[in-house]
Amino acid sequence: MRGGLGFGIFLCSFVTLVCHVSASETVKTPYGAELNGSVDGSIPAWQGNLENKEAFGPQLLNEKPLYIITAANLDSYRQDLPKGLAALIEQYPETMRIPVYKSYRPGYYPDWVYQAVEENRVSAQLTHGGDSIINTSPGIPFPDPSDGYQVLWNHLLAFKGVNVDFGSWETVVLSNRNTGIIKNRIKISMDYYDRERGKSDEKQMYLYYLSSVISPSRLAGSSLLVHERVNASIIPRQAWSYVAGQRRVMRVPRIDYDSLMPRSEGIRFADEVDLYNGSVDRYQWRIVGKQALVIPYNNEKLYEELREFDDIKDELLTPSHLNSHFLRYEKHRVWVIEGVLKEGKKHPYKKRVLYLDEDSWGAVLAENYDRHNQLWRVSVSYVKLYHELPAVFKVSDAFHDLRAKSYYSQGLLFLNGQGATVKSKTAKKKEFKPSVLRRMGKR
Repeated sequence: MRGGLGFGIFLCSFVTLVCHVSASETVKTPYGAELNGSVDGSIPAWQGNLENKEAFGPQLLNEKPLYIITAANLDSYRQDLPKGLAALIEQYPETMRIPVYKSYRPGYYPDWVYQAVEENRVSAQLTHGGDSIINTSPGIPFPDPSDGYQVLWNHLLAFKGVNVDFGSWETVVLSNRNTGIIKNRIKISMDYYDRERGKSDEKQMYLYYLSSVISPSRLAGSSLLVHERVNASIIPRQAWSYVAGQRRVMRVPRIDYDSLMPRSEGIRFADEVDLYNGSVDRYQWRIVGKQALVIPYNNEKLYEELREFDDIKDELLTPSHLNSHFLRYEKHRVWVIEGVLKEGKKHPYKKRVLYLDEDSWGAVLAENYDRHNQLWRVSVSYVKLYHELPAVFKVSDAFHDLRAKSYYSQGLLFLNGQGATVKSKTAKKKEFKPSVLRRMGKR
């Protein structure tokens, strides 16, 4: 599939999608990634066309790694790794391993999202110095980014489905104990991806989020509701909680920036959901560069193993990190951006570095630095292609605290044998009113 400019234009025509050619004649996919592969062949050309739809995935289960990066050979591969992955190997030299497989780029998205991306190419506008955005259609806003804010907004507004209902598990693994598994049911309606809406303004809704605890029994019925606008720096997210033991709905006063996330033992802040989310106004963002690096990708095996989560959880959740036996890493091109805390702003992280997959714009790894510019925490997102969305999105995340030698992890939970239930239209607003929390708690 690798080829020159002419072949790239032919491919775009063949799959009846809109590809873009910049002034420098770099052929791009409809989602803004480079269509062609790398010169050395380690990264293939984009494969997210008709041949992969509904077919890609199962063949990965029987593949073997090309090589495995360990503490013994780290120096030979250091230039191919994000600093955070190298730090995890150095932190856990006896157990941390990076199995590197053949690379695939199967990600594809709905045609109407591609059309919105093309519209955004000429209409999307940053305001308030990059802290907010307007005039967008329902797609990533900047397929040809020129600064760090534009790349970050592509991550924040990347397509992850429209209306999704799924289960999740979460736990904290401390140096001396596991806090136990919490299971949840989550519903998300992405109003940014309402196909019927017009161009966005500063008040554009981003999503409605509702989670409820399934187990353990002492927490069952507790729930959280979030209403979030795209421009959270201007209009903060609203949140309500219901604690089963108290039997009342309470407004959550603040759930952004460095607010501690419940049940994470202080390892994860509110703005670390999806590795980075919410308000962007505390940091100055710049592009470090675009690099070919080994990152977690196409984690089909992990997804399949999670069908039997209760059977494999003890094997998966090792004392220091997720078990590499279940994980897959590949070489891909990533956008690397850096956020430095602005003068006068407060956050425990003085600097943040994000690695964004070029084909999905989703962050797959984050490095978070303390006030002394020392690497403190490393967050990793293990992603795969979901045909039902369709989109490349997480299977599981792991948030590592290098000082405490502990981590918080969450992942997909199959409910009644089912993965995610996906609908193509946004949910009715009445499904996400605060009064719903009380009714859920009474069940």
